[in-house]
Amino acid sequence: SFWMANASELLHFLKSDRHITAFSLQAQDLLADAVHIAFKQLVVALQSELELVLPSLLTDQDSDGEQSTAGIISVFSSAMGLLRKCRVNAALTIQLFSQLFHFVNMWTFNTIVTDQQPGQPRVNYCTNTWGLRLKRRLAKVEIWAEKQGLELAADCHLARITQAAHLLQARKGSADDIATLSSTCFKLNSLQLESLLSRYQPADHEAPINNELIETIVRVAQNTVDELTRGEGRQVRLEEDFVLQLPFLLPEDNYSCDIVRGVPGGLTEFLSPLQAAGLCVMTPQPTSSGYWTIYMDTPPPLTPVPRSP
Repeated sequence: SFWMANASELLHFLKSDRHITAFSLQAQDLLADAVHIAFKQLVVALQSELELVLPSLLTDQDSDGEQSTAGIISVFSSAMGLLRKCRVNAALTIQLFSQLFHFVNMWTFNTIVTDQQPGQPRVNYCTNTWGLRLKRRLAKVEIWAEKQGLELAADCHLARITQAAHLLQARKGSADDIATLSSTCFKLNSLQLESLLSRYQPADHEAPINNELIETIVRVAQNTVDELTRGEGRQVRLEEDFVLQLPFLLPEDNYSCDIVRGVPGGLTEFLSPLQAAGLCVMTPQPTSSGYWTIYMDTPPPLTPVPRSP
């Protein structure tokens, strides 16, 4: 987080300063790679932390969802605190949490459609009870995301598990119910719908789902969701992909230099040993306006960073 923040800030300076940008291209490439590497390593580290707490999301205890989501929200809150402490650009924060929300979505959804967790006995999560539990617990995560200004990222990247939970707890007994589910569960492809509905275990007050109704909703998904997925060059698969296929974007604005005025406290002390070693020279200008962006040009639009192997 520290290196991602500082490398991206320095990169922004080199790219935006009209006097430096032309002869710092190699340094810009190196810094762009450093930001991307730091981002990926931070994602991997946080995914490892989430993997330890995600099994609690599928515990059959905890009626109100507080304990089952406490670990996930703790990881999220710690990550957000670290990012803010290091003053990471907001656009990088959104991209990071998009990866984390996707990981929660992927892990939970794949566990449900495969009926198993590593080292745990098989459980059929395709029931009305589990649909209600998941919906209640995911709502806790969504409330946290909304408080952080991340509600759009959460809504997008938790969509499949959220819609799967809705499918499990919703009415499925008539053609009208199925038609409604086709429109509300628009992220679920035909394989996912067929798996969830064919393994659905009705509650005591529910009748078994008619096979014709399952075939109907699967056929609709084949003509809509599946076609859209193939049109985007992706395979129609039962399980969610481990990797979120989004390009990494380097932000072009909303850096610290946009709000800093004058010489920040502590900068002189930080540079003193570097000056003593002859690595740099700091020359204050008493008549300066204090703006750090005075020599910067208007930045170009966001550009994706090429994927590294």
